[in-house]
Amino acid sequence: MGSRCQFDPAISLVSSAQMQRIEEQIFSAGMPVAALMEKVGLAVVAQLQKDFPQAHRIGILCGTGHNGGDGLVVGRELWLAQKSVKVWLGKPDLKPLTADHARYLKALGAEFVGQLEELADCDLLIDALFGIGLNRPLGEPWAGAVGWANGSGIPILSLDLPSGLNDQTGEVWGCCIRASHTYTLGLWKRGLWQEAALPWVGRLHRVDFGIPAWACPEDEVPRLLLRPWQHFPADPPLDTHKYRQGSLLLVAGSAAYAGAAVLAGLGSRASGVGMVTMAAPAELKGLIHSALPEVLVHAWEGIPSLPPVADRDSGTKSLKPFQAVAVGPGLGETRLPLLELLLRDWAGIPWVIDADGLNALAEMGVERLPENGIQAILTPHLGEFRRLFPGIPLGDRIEAAQRAAAQSGAVVVLKGARTVIASPTGECWVNPESTPALARGGSGDVLTGLIGGLVACSLGREVGSTLDRLRASAGGRSVASAMHSTILSNCACAGVWWHAQAAIQLARERGLTGVDPAHLAEHLPKTLQSLREQG
Repeated sequence: MGSRCQFDPAISLVSSAQMQRIEEQIFSAGMPVAALMEKVGLAVVAQLQKDFPQAHRIGILCGTGHNGGDGLVVGRELWLAQKSVKVWLGKPDLKPLTADHARYLKALGAEFVGQLEELADCDLLIDALFGIGLNRPLGEPWAGAVGWANGSGIPILSLDLPSGLNDQTGEVWGCCIRASHTYTLGLWKRGLWQEAALPWVGRLHRVDFGIPAWACPEDEVPRLLLRPWQHFPADPPLDTHKYRQGSLLLVAGSAAYAGAAVLAGLGSRASGVGMVTMAAPAELKGLIHSALPEVLVHAWEGIPSLPPVADRDSGTKSLKPFQAVAVGPGLGETRLPLLELLLRDWAGIPWVIDADGLNALAEMGVERLPENGIQAILTPHLGEFRRLFPGIPLGDRIEAAQRAAAQSGAVVVLKGARTVIASPTGECWVNPESTPALARGGSGDVLTGLIGGLVACSLGREVGSTLDRLRASAGGRSVASAMHSTILSNCACAGVWWHAQAAIQLARERGLTGVDPAHLAEHLPKTLQSLREQG
């Protein structure tokens, strides 16, 4: 029982079943339920007074179980702090501990009301109706209480999670409290960080009540990207050069979607990668060079082609001059022949696949990746995910990304307001911050180039001087044979977080409509510098 685990309460997301097992272990070890309720209540009141310093009249919507008990403890402490407290009990058949707290709060002088309308003069409502474990739509009187509270115009603080929210998927059981703040108790519940929960949870805060390490789950759980620096490539040594900074092949663009190639190139530029070669139609060469003069362009006329596989310096056919391939933005009708060429000649290095690359992969079958031994990062939005993985339901986006990663053997970046990054090794992350400003065509192209550059850069630094090391290696091994399985996951996490943070910062400076993809790409280096300075 005294051994410690790697579980981090600040960033870990648990299911209701896991949370219930944790609480059972704590209680069986000797922690009284009443004592834990007191500890939670006091912590909630301390945070509440910071978030709502002007609230004097507090209304509590109280359920029959221990979530209601938590609300009553909070009400008692607020009453003792000279606040006005009113309590609405939905039903009289309370659990014993909850009933004790209700009886004492009534004895102190708090007002218990029979009609919800009697709470209309409150400054704050506390939702203590239901916690975790709800598995059906709310009936009466609960549904009526939710409807009245949501329509009252009064700020609502939900304890643990908004009543009516599915604690696993973030979807709504018929109706749900629309909270302005949610204080989750002990650990983050998975449902709070699902995209479906965004309209309901408001501002999120975790109330820590000191869960011991021996009670933590031993199995892998999803985590929040709150400590992203571990995912970034190491800083380059002082004696670095462009080949140690990695070399990226970027396959993008067509006559109809010329801008996609430029935006992906701008994203790769921000990554710090040493060299970028872009494979694109010859008619785009002038545009690419005008926007990205440092990029090498492999141009084709008519029939799509890719740079030769051989390392031009050594002439050795088994060596490849790139550490990563990013493919997909704006390929249009050339997507299938280009992906076939990549499958034939470029399976030995990792890929980042987006947009038309994903559409081509969906036509071919995502199983082509593991069949060809390809390590990849897939970056689908919702529609692309459905085409790639038609058998995987999307009600639980975290589970969907995890299943897709296991099926494809790839790192899956399921894009959205709560982007999920899932590794085939079982690790999973949720990006906790984003902005609607990213909901613009071209934002994903920037992300593709950024992640592709980060992969190439990471591998370039991993192997030192790439060309020299590969020439000296036994059998001319490719970079992919020496890479660690965590590199792709790290680069996906770093790219997603960095991309979102740049958009958030830029939206503060220019407003939501000012975050166009070109400005976003330009803002990436400045964002990273400012975030590093903040620590």
